[in-house]
Amino acid sequence: MRDQNEVWQNDLYLQEEMLLDRAVEILGESDALEAYKYLLTEKEKIKSPSSQLYNYLYCLSAVAGMKEDAIAWLKEAIEEKGFWYRPEVFDDSDLESLRSEAIFQKCRKLSEERFLRESAKAETICTWRSVKSRKLALVLHGNQQNISMCRARWDGMSDQGYQVEYVQSGIVDSCNLYRWDEEAPIRLDKVIEEIQWDKYDSRVLCGFSAGCNEILKSIKCAKIKCEGIVLVSPWIPVIETGMDELLEFMKDNSIWIEVICGKKDDDCMPLAERFAEAAKEKGVQMTTHWIDGLGHKYPNSFLYEV
Repeated sequence: MRDQNEVWQNDLYLQEEMLLDRAVEILGESDALEAYKYLLTEKEKIKSPSSQLYNYLYCLSAVAGMKEDAIAWLKEAIEEKGFWYRPEVFDDSDLESLRSEAIFQKCRKLSEERFLRESAKAETICTWRSVKSRKLALVLHGNQQNISMCRARWDGMSDQGYQVEYVQSGIVDSCNLYRWDEEAPIRLDKVIEEIQWDKYDSRVLCGFSAGCNEILKSIKCAKIKCEGIVLVSPWIPVIETGMDELLEFMKDNSIWIEVICGKKDDDCMPLAERFAEAAKEKGVQMTTHWIDGLGHKYPNSFLYEV
């Protein structure tokens, strides 16, 4: 039985994720001021706001021309909450109006010091400890995510008899958030070397966004064998080169593919469609779910029978 505190924590992650997704939708429909007003109204529902929520608050308020609010949110995030962000965050054009402020420079310096300190000690984490089922689902998060955020979405695969385990990148993004680096050495293959991968009858690699790229990169370069992969909102620039080699390997090893992507996911949908079409042409077992009206996020229900 899942720990009740874990269930509660998962619900909090989903609640904040939905709030931020809605703010992005409002930004597209209206403007930064309306999106900011929405966050101000709804943020009290989040008991422990993440660094991401604060990032939305100070960026939206800055773009909306509310400089004092933006400075206050940035100060609260860095000085009071102890959050930090990767250095590129402070180069965001949304924050242009704040750059001349001494408090902005102070917060930037504090954040970078924390970022460097955390980067130096970060390492790839896997939750796997032992074989508990005949089927294994190994899940990779997207950029600016972590294992806890994944649990809120993927734990349901246990209802299908899977032992669900998670891999967290050793590359830090912001406070408690991580990312995958296209240029970095492969990490997934090292994780698989350390677990009893061949003890399972069915092994499924699952990912969201940039986690999908890490999966395909590892299959392509490290020749990882599995029974199937599930890719949600896949950000997969790895297919720009060597896709034929990747698909030949997947065909030869009978690896099935399931792709789930929103039709409004402008950054990911084109490559997802291209990958799906190429896989079908190669004779790889491919199932696609193209979701109307969905952008770069999880659909409300995506755990199809796999």
